[in-house]
Amino acid sequence: MSRGIRSVVAAFASLAVLVAGAAVWEYGRRSGTAAPDLSGIGLIGTLAYLGGIDWVRRRIQRDDLRWHRALALPGGARPGLLARRSKRGLALMIVAVGGIFAGGLLWGGARADGWNGRIMTALCVVTLPMLAWVVFKAVRHPILVAVTSQGVVAGGQTLSWEHIKSVRRDKDGVQLRVRDSDKGRWVTVGGDGCAVSNERLAHVIEYYRATPHRRIALDLNAPGPLGAVQ
Repeated sequence: MSRGIRSVVAAFASLAVLVAGAAVWEYGRRSGTAAPDLSGIGLIGTLAYLGGIDWVRRRIQRDDLRWHRALALPGGARPGLLARRSKRGLALMIVAVGGIFAGGLLWGGARADGWNGRIMTALCVVTLPMLAWVVFKAVRHPILVAVTSQGVVAGGQTLSWEHIKSVRRDKDGVQLRVRDSDKGRWVTVGGDGCAVSNERLAHVIEYYRATPHRRIALDLNAPGPLGAVQ
């Protein structure tokens, strides 16, 4: 999918979030106190997601980095290895968060005449555009982490190999120690939202960090079976 088409799809997806939120609130306003209570659904979904996060991670992080000839990255298209955003993980998060927002909007609309409903409505009005923006970015930029000959791309920025001093992994993802000024900093990539496990992602990044002469292969062609990256 081209970048232009992906932007259009992302815009429609974020707009759908706003329209759905407004529709749920209006339904609650018209139904009044007879509106069903959806807060339990959101609570159950959230608890199930958080309680089973380790199981979810094992189920969704089974992919491997894949080489692409032209990745849509900041600064232009470049070849490299791609670690995509996990579609299952994103879907589970949307269900959990969407359940909470839907319950809040429905409750606020049903009690729009009282202060409690107005406060809840105001909170949802503030946070709903943030949720739409998150959906927009997730759809428009499905690339979570990219490994190129120039460095590691994550979060809209390129971390050059010369600035990456060390690689380690923890429960939050892969930690890259970056020194691009007088003071070093840690940058987290991967994590639960990545379709590639933290162990595999850290291994590949460390492999190319420690072997500069092999990075050119990322520009010329697929660097052989990734299983050979040992």
